[in-house]
Amino acid sequence: MQVVINGSFWSEPNVGSGQYLHGLVRWLPQVAPQHRYVLITPAVAPPGPPVPPGVVALRARTPADRLNANVAKLFFEQVTIPYEAGRLARGARGTVLLVPYFAPPLRSRAPVVTTVGDIIPLLLPEYRGGPHVRAYMALARRAVRRSAHMLTFSARSRDDIVAHLRLPRERVTPVLLAAGDQYRPGDQAAARAEVAQRYGLAGPFIYYVGGLDARKNVAMLLRAFALLRPRGVSATLAIAGRALGSDRALFPDLDALIADLELGSAVRRIEVPLEDGPLLYRACVAFAFPSRYEGFGLPPLEAMACGAPVVVSDASSLPEVVGPAALRVSPDDVVGWAAALGRLLGDAGLRADLRAQGLVQAARFSYRRVAEETLAVLERVART
Repeated sequence: MQVVINGSFWSEPNVGSGQYLHGLVRWLPQVAPQHRYVLITPAVAPPGPPVPPGVVALRARTPADRLNANVAKLFFEQVTIPYEAGRLARGARGTVLLVPYFAPPLRSRAPVVTTVGDIIPLLLPEYRGGPHVRAYMALARRAVRRSAHMLTFSARSRDDIVAHLRLPRERVTPVLLAAGDQYRPGDQAAARAEVAQRYGLAGPFIYYVGGLDARKNVAMLLRAFALLRPRGVSATLAIAGRALGSDRALFPDLDALIADLELGSAVRRIEVPLEDGPLLYRACVAFAFPSRYEGFGLPPLEAMACGAPVVVSDASSLPEVVGPAALRVSPDDVVGWAAALGRLLGDAGLRADLRAQGLVQAARFSYRRVAEETLAVLERVART
């Protein structure tokens, strides 16, 4: 079998789609070295890291490369990638085109397997964007119906894809993600000392990292944290992340809410580079992730892999990620969230129990398994 891979996100290993692509490309040739793997990246993108052994790297130009970045992206996805897959298929039997994000070509000579991590722009009105975004999503929605098979990151996402894209359930396979190898337990005392020195978080702190858009529900977390203040709780709430837009319907004004709740220095807004992620997870007294909707939700898994006690929303795919190893609260239950955070701050035994369960739960996820389950789908498609 030959697997041709759309490598658009190869030069962006720090974003979610890039992490997923890198994890797959690293493990596919290790799990099944008998197959041929070809990664095709846009010539206009930075080269990115070297490809691992067992993978052929090609860079492809488009006629739109000098015109407009969005047009060049669309041309690469809809014309260049299927053309290159078809060209390569002429010299190899059983070629499959893998598109590891929601942008399959409308037409392809090689059968297409598309990864649809989530369909948030189709489910949540505030994420539908302007006319250009809606037109792009309409094309993706039409094209994905022509894919031979779809992968997604959770059973909940599969249910949503089947319902909203009107696809047969047997054409959608959930393959749960994994945390990177850097997320592992370490010396908690040393981590806390380093975080105190570098980030000024000298005492116990609850940690959140992720987007600051509306579905992430950080405003609710702030309100729940505010309920703890009259009880004399001395912990800090550390929020890492930044708003990626100015639309207040999509990106609530968290600083204004912090002021309205009179939280002052009890809440810290911090910038955490990706390489410091494990450090903050190891140092926090608890990790909170109140998101209303996730296609998978990597931060809670990363936190558990580093030994952090976790509390998440009991919503969308998050119960699949944390299993019985975290506290789960309805995303709208402010009082319940305050109670859960208070329990974690005040009960060392509970924290130790969740830490132990979290490490066991996180160990169930690996990119080897992601590659194995992905290969099973690719091989099945190649045989048909």
